[in-house]
Amino acid sequence: MLFLLLLCISPTNLIKYVCCVVYIQLLILPAVFPQQSCNFNMKDYMNYIRPLVHHQNYNRYKTFNFSLLSYNVLAQDLIEKNAFLYDWSDRKVLEWNYRRHLLLNEIKQFNADIICFQEVQESHLNWFFDQLSNLGYNGVYKKRTRIHSDGCAIYYKNNKFTLKEKVTVEYNQPGVNILDRDNVGIVLRLSPRKYDEENIIISTTHILYNKKRHDIKLAQVHLLLAEIERVSFKGVGDYNIPEYHPIILTGDFNLEPNTAVYKFLINGALYYSKLHKPTLGSQNNQSGRCDMGNELIPKSLGINEYSQHSDVLELRKKNNHKRQINDGLYSKLHHSEKKNDQLLSSSSSEFKSGTGNLYHNLKFSSVYNNNDSCSTYHDRWTIVDYIFYTNNNLKLKTIMKLPNVVECQPILTMPNRVSPSDHLPLFAKFSYQIK
Repeated sequence: MLFLLLLCISPTNLIKYVCCVVYIQLLILPAVFPQQSCNFNMKDYMNYIRPLVHHQNYNRYKTFNFSLLSYNVLAQDLIEKNAFLYDWSDRKVLEWNYRRHLLLNEIKQFNADIICFQEVQESHLNWFFDQLSNLGYNGVYKKRTRIHSDGCAIYYKNNKFTLKEKVTVEYNQPGVNILDRDNVGIVLRLSPRKYDEENIIISTTHILYNKKRHDIKLAQVHLLLAEIERVSFKGVGDYNIPEYHPIILTGDFNLEPNTAVYKFLINGALYYSKLHKPTLGSQNNQSGRCDMGNELIPKSLGINEYSQHSDVLELRKKNNHKRQINDGLYSKLHHSEKKNDQLLSSSSSEFKSGTGNLYHNLKFSSVYNNNDSCSTYHDRWTIVDYIFYTNNNLKLKTIMKLPNVVECQPILTMPNRVSPSDHLPLFAKFSYQIK
C-alpha cells in the first residue's frame, strides 16, 4: 500500500519526503535516544523538540513578570461531530475522560499565570472551573453564539491579577452577510495586584476555520481589534498620538503567516480593495474571481477604517481624550446578551469608510515569528495558533519553541497518548516594565 502511495507522489515531493524521513531517523531520533532509538518514546520526543528558549532583556525599570499559556483544547462535541478527521487516532485517546487528565497535567506543569483557551465545551465548564479554581485561578467564558456548544475562556491567577474589565465579542451581526458566523472573542483588562494602577489587556479568540473565506476572517479580526482598541486606550501623547496599555492577543486564528489577514495584524495596514474575494489572494492565478471592493463591513456598524468605534472617538474628543469606562455603550455592535438594545451612540457621527483600506494602531509582534513553526495539522503541518503582543512596555523573556515540519513527522496523529488535543499549546513569559 505504501509503495502505491509513493508512486502517486511527484518526484520533487518524493525526494523531500525521503529526505525528511532519513533526517529524522539519522539525526533527530538518535540524538534523543542514543541507546534505544528503536524504542520511540513520544513524551521524551515532545520535550526534546519543544525546549524553552530564553531571551536576554536589560531592564532599568521595575518589572512585573508573568507567564501565559494559549491552548485550543479540542471540544469533545467537535470530535464526535467530525469523527472522520480522527480516524487514525486510537479511540481511547479521543475519550474525554482520558484527555482531561492529560490536559490537567499539562496545565499544572505549565503553571501559567494566565491561560487562554479555545474550544472549551460549555458542558465541561464545571470541570474546568473546579480544577482551575483549586489551582488558584478565576476565569471568564464566552460560548459561541446560537446552537454551538463550545467557546473561549481566559483564566488568571487570583493572587497575581485583579479583573478590572471584561468584554465579550460576538462576530455574528444580524443582517450582515460577511458577519454571519458564530465565532467569538474575549477582552480582559487585568491589573497586577502589586501595581494596581497598571493595566494589561488580554484577549483570546477563535477565528472561522473555512479556508476559502478569508474575507470573513478579516471582518472578524476587524471587529475584535475595534474592541481591543477601545478597552486598551489610555489617552493621547505628543502630537495627539493615541497611547495604549500593553496588549496580548492569543488564539486559534486559522491563518498562516503568508495570508493577508496575518499580515494586517502584524503590519497594521491592508489594502484589500483589489484582493480577490473571498480568498484575499492577489491577482496572480485568480482568474474569474471578483475583487473585494471598497467596503468590508457596512458603515452602520460604526467601525472606521482604523478599527475604531466612531462614536467612541467622538466621546473621547468631548472628554479631553480620556477614556470613559462606559464607552461600551457607544458601540453599535450587536450582542445577544445585552439586556437593553437602546444604545447611547448616535447615528450622526461622520467617519471615513468604504476606502478599501484597513489599519490599526496596536503595533503587534508575534511570539512565534518563524514561518516553519507548526502548531497543528491541517492537511499538512502548519501554524495557525499565535500569541501577539505589543512591545512598548512588554518584553518577551521566554518561549516554548514550536517544532518545525521535519520535527513533526514522527508525531503522526493528534490527539495521542501524550498530546490531548489536535493543537499544540503555546507558552511564553513576559516582563512588564513599570515606569
